[in-house]
Amino acid sequence: MLSGFPASSGTDPDMQIRAYLLAIDGIPSEAVWQAAKLFISGKVKNHNRAFAPSCASFAEQCRRQQAAIEAQSRPRLTRQPETPQPKVAAYKMQLLRDAANGSRSARRKLAEMFPDNPIIAKAARHEEALR
Repeated sequence: MLSGFPASSGTDPDMQIRAYLLAIDGIPSEAVWQAAKLFISGKVKNHNRAFAPSCASFAEQCRRQQAAIEAQSRPRLTRQPETPQPKVAAYKMQLLRDAANGSRSARRKLAEMFPDNPIIAKAARHEEALR
């Protein structure tokens, strides 16, 4: 990789390689290879293409590639189909609308239809008390 950057020709390649190896210690070789390809092909943002990347920049790009490889190898989750819900009858929806708009007869009918619903039953009892 060092030979691909002309401004880096004056550095000691052995020392530079040791520094790179220290920086990428523990990173899989596939991620290192992908990062090197990105630097050599000039696809890394904010990198001066005349100089070889610093050890820290190279290691950072290697870690990004490692994360991308791991993300691609994870099993994909499949979305579970939604269970169909029963449709509410149109007349029940009309009763709910009427009750929400203040219809006492609609509230009474709803209380008869759903006697164990505490909200509807309470409203019906309240209306009975008002009479």
